Amino acid sequence: MKIIFSIVILLFSSSISFSKNTDIIHDFKITFDCKLEKIMIKNKDFNYQTFTADNIEVDKKKVLKVVAAQPSKLTINGLSEFIDTYSDISKDDVRIAKNDTILFKNIDKEKKYSESVFLNRSTGELIHEVTKNMNTKDNEKYISFFGCNNKWKSNN
Repeated sequence: MKIIFSIVILLFSSSISFSKNTDIIHDFKITFDCKLEKIMIKNKDFNYQTFTADNIEVDKKKVLKVVAAQPSKLTINGLSEFIDTYSDISKDDVRIAKNDTILFKNIDKEKKYSESVFLNRSTGELIHEVTKNMNTKDNEKYISFFGCNNKWKSNN
């Protein structure tokens, strides 16, 4: 599990470092039904401990509405309040929509909180990472893994 997590983080961080902050290739509107499979927690109590959806008390189902429009619009609604309402694009935010890959990262203005989303449109795999207390020794990470089914699609 740690190897898989390391690979995902490596791919995620390398894709951000070698890409433009905003790169929307296709226009689309898609709705996904997503179900939580597991969550990995790193905080003062847990050091990247993994819990299955049955072992934790969180919202296990999400309906995501993803809209992409060239050249720079990418919105994801339904995953979290922060992603739904935080629409300012700063130099640290990332929005990428390629053929099968959607990558979305927002950082608050104080640079203490961030959320990242990686979604594979073909397989329905979704990773949602929340980082609290960024740049401190007490930072916290919550990495959720979802399986999503494409519910509705439009290219308008």
